[in-house]
Amino acid sequence: MAGVLLVQHAASEGPGLLAQSLEQRRLPLRLVRPDRGESVPRSAANSAAIIILGGPMGVYEADRFPHLRDEITLAADALRRGVPILGVCLGAQILAAAVGARAYHGPAREIGWLPVTLTSAGRVDPLLGLLPSEATVFHWHGDTFDPPHGATHLASSRLYPQQAFRLPPNAWGVQFHPEITEDMVADWAACAHRDEAAAFGGETGAARMRAEARRHVPALAEQVAALGLAFLSLSAA
Repeated sequence: MAGVLLVQHAASEGPGLLAQSLEQRRLPLRLVRPDRGESVPRSAANSAAIIILGGPMGVYEADRFPHLRDEITLAADALRRGVPILGVCLGAQILAAAVGARAYHGPAREIGWLPVTLTSAGRVDPLLGLLPSEATVFHWHGDTFDPPHGATHLASSRLYPQQAFRLPPNAWGVQFHPEITEDMVADWAACAHRDEAAAFGGETGAARMRAEARRHVPALAEQVAALGLAFLSLSAA
């Protein structure tokens, strides 16, 4: 049976809340860790669904991280074959790049618990529509991308219009982190680079993010599990 291909770029950036959906669907899981030197397949032919998670690099750093080219090729192949694909943060930028969109540094770092607003299309989307129309979600990025050609715009934030999109037939990119857990928030804050820490307010900001995680993660867990199941259900289509 073809299973789910999960591309993970860092030890601290795992599937998080999406793991519940993966366990519930009981599909075979193939984990690829390019940060450990593992090769990313360039074809989606042997995957029932693909999830590409976040990472500390930018899509424009393919010279330093050659696996990014393979991931863009993989995403483009999934689009051609209609294999369901979900890109989170870096994964969303990779998916956008697969249809020729430019990824680049944004105007400021967006880090912490901040609202996103669903568009009218987002509110009726089979995945994003499972979130509140004004959802407080976790962000950790300083990059963005141009609107992907042929995409449906699903969500925006105050700083970054490109927060979520859908590409036909079964592809979604989300710039924010629906998968985040309380432990992940604590780990990321503890390991933040100096400029990242400055963006969220140092230890005071880290304490605030941890406290907000205790409030927001339980509320999001059920919605993200439903989102994950909706995505993985497409693998049987």
